[in-house]
Amino acid sequence: QNAYRNQKCVHFGQFFRPGRISPRTRKCLVKRIHYAWWVFVACCVLSVVGFGLTINTASLYWTAISEDLGVTISQVSLMSTIGSLAGAAILAVTGQLFAKVDARILLTTSFALTAATYLLGAAAQDMWVLYLVGLVQGVTKTVAVSMSIAILLANWFEKQLGLVMGITGALTAVGGSIFSPMVGSWIAQDGWRQAYVLTAIVMSVTILPFTIFITRLRRPGVDIPYGYDPTTSTAQSADSGVPARRAYRSAPFVGFVVIVLLLQGVASLVQHVPTYLNLGGLSEVATGAVFSALLLGAAAGKFVIGVLLDHMPAPIALVVFALIGGGGWAGLLLVSGQSPLSVASFAAGMGQGFALVGLPLLVRRVFGGLDYATIWSTVSLFGALGNAIMVYVHGLLHDSTGGYELSLTINVVSYAVAYALVLLVIVAGRKLVFDRSSAREDQGPALTEGSDEAVASRA
Repeated sequence: QNAYRNQKCVHFGQFFRPGRISPRTRKCLVKRIHYAWWVFVACCVLSVVGFGLTINTASLYWTAISEDLGVTISQVSLMSTIGSLAGAAILAVTGQLFAKVDARILLTTSFALTAATYLLGAAAQDMWVLYLVGLVQGVTKTVAVSMSIAILLANWFEKQLGLVMGITGALTAVGGSIFSPMVGSWIAQDGWRQAYVLTAIVMSVTILPFTIFITRLRRPGVDIPYGYDPTTSTAQSADSGVPARRAYRSAPFVGFVVIVLLLQGVASLVQHVPTYLNLGGLSEVATGAVFSALLLGAAAGKFVIGVLLDHMPAPIALVVFALIGGGGWAGLLLVSGQSPLSVASFAAGMGQGFALVGLPLLVRRVFGGLDYATIWSTVSLFGALGNAIMVYVHGLLHDSTGGYELSLTINVVSYAVAYALVLLVIVAGRKLVFDRSSAREDQGPALTEGSDEAVASRA
């Protein structure tokens, strides 16, 4: 601890002395900003711009592209299907990519390719070019946006991991609210091709400086995560955990796969909500208002569940969200009228925090940080496939039953089953034996530099 005490060298007399701060004091003040917080800032940018500009606005182009190229909406939407399949395929190796390639190189290359494909798409005269764009972007956006944020934050934070994941999760909705009207305005005024070019420019200018200079993983033997405490057990270390090969053969991993399938099945019904509301007699304006409440609920839920998981046991935090989410879908089934449906929709949206923030945090706590990127990307692979399948299944259920009542009931039951499985996974996870990174063993006294805060306990 002496090494850590020596770092606390701010001289308050010099600090409050008007006119100047000594070089030694200034140097110490800079050191006290843990690098993890710079990574967090970069992840916030990835959430706002990466999600908000490149993912949340994709469907805004469909009508303009359809009219310009003389194709059907289904032909244009096939771009997203191709991208989803490509993204699901790359999830199988995303963890290994982050383990073997410098994150700055990986993310910078991914975003550069994304920008290049926007420029290529802007010049497209045939749909096959846009299908190629969808294929490449399905890979690059999955690696650089969908997966990178959770991997970076889990690598750099032990304490307050729930908070930072919750904030970045909520910012995806903020980004969507900023860029959706902006992109819509670009398309209306200058056409979809110019909007593609502007998207490439804005994304490159705002994101690439962070990916080039900041978004790296910790260097073994050099960097320590924020909140690391050398007096805690091995099971609570960011550089310890269950190796991926052993995790794949464990009962908790099977449980997580079933849980993510259930929760992504719930999430897949979100795309059908506007249709369900219209069929229920709501006007287009009222439908838009109720659906906006769901999106706002999702943003709030991702933030709140992150905070709760930092300050209370996981079973308590997750039962709250299971009840909120299940109750929201039950409300959509049972109530009528714009105001009651808006309340139910908001609750259903909040429940999405269970899958989008709660689940990656729980995987980190159960399996540790040793192979987190690999394990979480594999779980996400099953989730992506489940979501893609269940979107179609919900449509089949509607066609066969004449409504969405069965799908809404399935969502309520899914929350109950998922929570029961969470309890079993937590109990089984306590029996797992953690391995420790050899690099962490050799760090010695340097481990205490920059942090005297206790690590968050496991679930």
